[in-house]
Amino acid sequence: MNLDSLTKRHFRLAQALSIQYRTRPWVSSRLDRIANAIAATERQIVALNASSGQASWLQFADADHGFA
Repeated sequence: MNLDSLTKRHFRLAQALSIQYRTRPWVSSRLDRIANAIAATERQIVALNASSGQASWLQFADADHGFA
């Protein structure tokens, strides 16, 4: 997968997780599955960036969302 595809996947998964947290009662197995998919996607993004020598995608994501 390329960076664009991974970034879109991460966005979709984050949206899905947000929706699941608003749904009651929580289905913890579903929340875990989505959270694990997000973590795996983030690892793929970091690995892709490391292999291509690009700046960390997560640094840009944090800056866009106002995180320190």
